[in-house]
Amino acid sequence: MNKKLKSIVYINFRPYENAGKILDYLLENFENVFLFSFNFHKLGKNQEPSKLKIFKKGHFIKEKELYQINLPSPLTLTFLLLPVRSLMIMIQIIWYSIILKKKYKKLDIYFTVNAFTAWIGNILRSLKIVKKTIFWVWDYYPPINTNKIVTLFRWIYWQFDKIGASSNSLIFLNRRLENLRKDIGILSKRAKYPIVEIGTNPISKVESKENLNRPILFGFIGVVKKSQGLDIFFDTARELKSLLPNSMLEIIGSGPDELYFKRRAKKCPIKTKFYGFLPSENEISRIVSKWDIGIATYIPEESNVSYYGDPSKIKVYLSFGIPVVTTDVYVFSKEVAKSKAGVIIDYYKKSEFISAISIILSAHKQFRERALLLAQKYHYKKIYPKIFNI
Repeated sequence: MNKKLKSIVYINFRPYENAGKILDYLLENFENVFLFSFNFHKLGKNQEPSKLKIFKKGHFIKEKELYQINLPSPLTLTFLLLPVRSLMIMIQIIWYSIILKKKYKKLDIYFTVNAFTAWIGNILRSLKIVKKTIFWVWDYYPPINTNKIVTLFRWIYWQFDKIGASSNSLIFLNRRLENLRKDIGILSKRAKYPIVEIGTNPISKVESKENLNRPILFGFIGVVKKSQGLDIFFDTARELKSLLPNSMLEIIGSGPDELYFKRRAKKCPIKTKFYGFLPSENEISRIVSKWDIGIATYIPEESNVSYYGDPSKIKVYLSFGIPVVTTDVYVFSKEVAKSKAGVIIDYYKKSEFISAISIILSAHKQFRERALLLAQKYHYKKIYPKIFNI
């Protein structure tokens, strides 16, 4: 543990608190970690309430359940209630930060990945509740959507993003996010900002899976929604069944379109198992380690938030030496292609999905080795010190 790093307030939304092992890194390097974990997506029966969790020297000490308004299912109502829920989040972060400051005397860093909560952090800095604010910019929500209410609230979120740029430290997941803000005048063209991607936690070596006559396991991990591109698997399931009669798809995660995909799975010739949201990382590791190919076929649409982010699900696959089939949506996709850790396809050409699977299975061991090699490049312990100037 780094003795210079005392206390950090960390704000994120479930299930992303430990994406890329960021929470693990904080627990390894800060004496006191105060995690505000708020729910956003509905994650099924295993979903915990929003909580404030307190850790000391890497160990869990106690938790406090936070108040959260449960949002209704209709999309329009969900977005209309966002201001109320956001106000509740703001009040609780400020209130409990004041209490934490009184008890622990000093809150060295306020750290978040969300524009709205970055703005709250800057308020706390102005009130001298926290010393320094760090905004690790994870996303950009294009104010383009067929639903006018969604478009409106994406525009409002963008206003907080502008304010969030006044944090003490601004770090981006990729140059695409940085250049976007420079192009529209929020940031100086001459300014340079650190780029820190989502980290990995690679296994030591790939295990032998030479017998590909056994059932082939496809895997998907993440929020279950249509923009993630799972439809392509079900659209090509009959061809896949002919190619790989004993194949199976496993899905870890929950989300707004889970019921839709469960309906598709019932008519699918390939057996599909839904695990739902799993809070246990050990259980996730046990399941994922058995997969042969990871699915990350994001839909390349202008309003897809994924275009500006970094693929945490792909980083999970690579960490286990699992080659991936993905689309050219993320900046990171090009690195997957260059390193031959997977195959990039055109989402709208279904035949390319089948072809990609055949290519990977024809040299599966080599693809697995290259996937793990790429994961080692982004080990979280190597890249995260840059966020905190360690």
